[in-house]
Amino acid sequence: MSQIEETLKKYPKYMPTLVRYEEPIEINEDEMQLEMQEQVLNQKKKQQLQPLDQKWSIDEILNKFFPPRRFEHEGHFFKQVVSVNDVKRDELNQLEAELDQRLIERQARKSGICPVREDLHSQLFEEIIRQSAINCPERGLLLMRVYDNLKLTFAAYQTLYAGSVVFGNRKAAESEIGKSEQDSKIADYDKKKIYLENQKILLENELDAIQRSFKEIRELEEKRMESEMQFLKQQTKHLEHFLKQVQQNQQ
Repeated sequence: MSQIEETLKKYPKYMPTLVRYEEPIEINEDEMQLEMQEQVLNQKKKQQLQPLDQKWSIDEILNKFFPPRRFEHEGHFFKQVVSVNDVKRDELNQLEAELDQRLIERQARKSGICPVREDLHSQLFEEIIRQSAINCPERGLLLMRVYDNLKLTFAAYQTLYAGSVVFGNRKAAESEIGKSEQDSKIADYDKKKIYLENQKILLENELDAIQRSFKEIRELEEKRMESEMQFLKQQTKHLEHFLKQVQQNQQ
């Protein structure tokens, strides 16, 4: 059983973290309130990392990086300070396995933006800073500066992402409003198109009927004129024959 599992078994309200802390020690309520007030005041102040040339003890550096944790259990108050002990290789393997287990238990997404995965990897980075600060305080200070800069950069990206989401939602809402108007216009145009297509069909049918009627009338006129032509030709032949007979009788 790991140290975190043992602590969780003793103190159910204990919030687990990948950063290694010492065993909780009990404090009285006055000390609890006083330390909480000091912590609030320190949070309001602008935190600045000390220059590398200033000498600090390991305890002071780690406590500045990782303030003590406080919690309540069954009416008793407890404080937990960060561990100043280094880790061995097998403990690093255990830390990796614990990270994988936490990712599965908290259902962290493997890709995309995931607050759970971000939180766990931040804890892992803090534990790496703790281990580096124990072996080399200067390296720990540099890593903490890099870590703070990464957090500021990530916060800026989060703000930018949140603003882009709001902007995108607003544009989507505006497009939905314009889309309804466009859909209404498209529906009206579709109705007009159907009406005009029907009118086209009616006019084409009417044109076909008129053309057939004109064709029939023309054919009838041609037949009538042909019959009249034949009649006139016959009349001409009769008249010519009659004139010849008249001429022959006069002679």
